[in-house]
Amino acid sequence: MIYLIILAILFLTIIYFIKKPKAVAESAPVVAESYRDILLKEVDYYEQLPEDEQALFEKRIHLFLSEKKITGVDVEADEHTKVLVAASAVIPAFAFDDYNYPMIREVLLYSDTFDDSFLHPNREMKQDRISGMVGSGPLSQVVMLSKPDLISGFQSKKRHHNVGIHEFTHLLDKTDGIVDGVPEHLMEKKNIDPWLSEMHKEVRKIRAGASDISPYALTNDAEFLAVASEYFFVAPSEFKKKHPELLTYLQKIFKQEVSEEGIEPVD
Repeated sequence: MIYLIILAILFLTIIYFIKKPKAVAESAPVVAESYRDILLKEVDYYEQLPEDEQALFEKRIHLFLSEKKITGVDVEADEHTKVLVAASAVIPAFAFDDYNYPMIREVLLYSDTFDDSFLHPNREMKQDRISGMVGSGPLSQVVMLSKPDLISGFQSKKRHHNVGIHEFTHLLDKTDGIVDGVPEHLMEKKNIDPWLSEMHKEVRKIRAGASDISPYALTNDAEFLAVASEYFFVAPSEFKKKHPELLTYLQKIFKQEVSEEGIEPVD
């Protein structure tokens, strides 16, 4: 009799732990609703997607937030900001199924711009007023972002600037092992030389004051890709009108196409 009671207790325990995860899973849509409200209010890219693509975007937001740690260094890492960080990551990688930046583990948020002295403590000159950067050395698995600049990137469309998209574009560029403005894993080889040619043609226009792409793109080829990509995702219709040649290659790189409705993945 005692033996049967023990077996019954074991059976009930097993049933409890089998059912328990299901109860947790059922609470997920409540969290998704709060994310959805933030996305609809703040992220034009998401708002312009068809409903089925919006659902996929939400799934990717959940994936990013479940696998990556977002830490406030001297500022709160609130839910609103976390969703914007995740959106910054998902937007340039949206056409790549379930891609979730395996090379990073954490995003650090700062209350303002910062300098790079913590990376180069023995260097006399330091770069200051940094809005975002991909870490190196001991911080190679970290992305650093200014919280106010991250938020303003989703609010201001006139400057074609979004620091989150900028930094995550660098990470996509790095998928071939080097951040050089030529994400070879994302491009067909036949498009590499034409892309570089078009890039350098635009560089000459920027230097001559004949382009509305930020002069920061002159820093190097990697920064050109990141700066042009910000513009492409923040103001796609304007980018299409003013930079049709660059548009051709960015659409190929990100496998996303600009239409009258906005910008979305293509087959």
